[in-house]
Amino acid sequence: MKKIRKRPIILFFIAVIALYVIIYIVPKVTGALVSSYTATYGELKICDETDGWLVRNEQVYTAGSGGSINRYIKADTLIRKGTSVMEISGGSGEDDEVDSAYTELLSRLGSSAVETENYTAEEGGIVCYYADGYEGKLTPETMEKGGLSYYSKVTQDAVTDLKRDTAVKGEPLFKIVDRTRWYLVCFVEERSAERYEDRMDVKSVEKMDGKARIILETDYYYSGFARTRTAKVSLITYENRGLIVENGSITEEKGQKGVYVKVRSGNFVFVPIEIYKSNEEYSLVADGTYYDDKGELISTVEIYDEVLRDPN
Repeated sequence: MKKIRKRPIILFFIAVIALYVIIYIVPKVTGALVSSYTATYGELKICDETDGWLVRNEQVYTAGSGGSINRYIKADTLIRKGTSVMEISGGSGEDDEVDSAYTELLSRLGSSAVETENYTAEEGGIVCYYADGYEGKLTPETMEKGGLSYYSKVTQDAVTDLKRDTAVKGEPLFKIVDRTRWYLVCFVEERSAERYEDRMDVKSVEKMDGKARIILETDYYYSGFARTRTAKVSLITYENRGLIVENGSITEEKGQKGVYVKVRSGNFVFVPIEIYKSNEEYSLVADGTYYDDKGELISTVEIYDEVLRDPN
């Protein structure tokens, strides 16, 4: 009876030893379960995904009198200086209160608002029927004074639709936006700052509070830009196609970077590489051959080579 009781315990230990051999010993001897991938062509992109704030030269016009609104110009239309945008007729009591929907907007605008009774544009630009009150605060002249803490308080939620059928004296009606030049303010990790410093259309790069503030300048026009204050943006500083390898597969031998490539024998051998560009996950490398610092032609990884994923 004692032998029968011991048999399950012996079988259990035999099973554990067998599993250990299968999981740890066999792969090392046979090369099974070695993780690898095939090198292929692809696109390498280096970018920062972040929030962007649009800064423009823009003026908000408020009603000089109340009444019914009759608009002449559609939104996003480019007009000349002196163009009549709308008319207000029918009159309204001088004591009518401004709609509460515009209270904060008007408070932010302050003295920058342009009160009008003829409803014509004092400057040419794009007609827009949206405003948020930052038109007089966040300008090309003031945009470099604010850090991330300031810009984080400026949200798209504050943008208010100004289209309605009637207006009261003092209420915002429309705005005119200069489309010839506008700016995008973004904040990226401080280590990314150097990627922007020598690029065209970058007005300024400044490190502050552990971040880098990037201000981009452009004359690009797209429908709706006049009513957009903030949006998710992708800042691309490099984009190219070529042979791609995983960064985790790159190692170094005698000061030379390279990867391990599988040869006909089934073994993996070290192959030197020339790295053109890298992002956080992948590197764009020379394909087939490259010239080293001494001008010697070096054979390197090629498309469809099987590369060891983790050589370290």
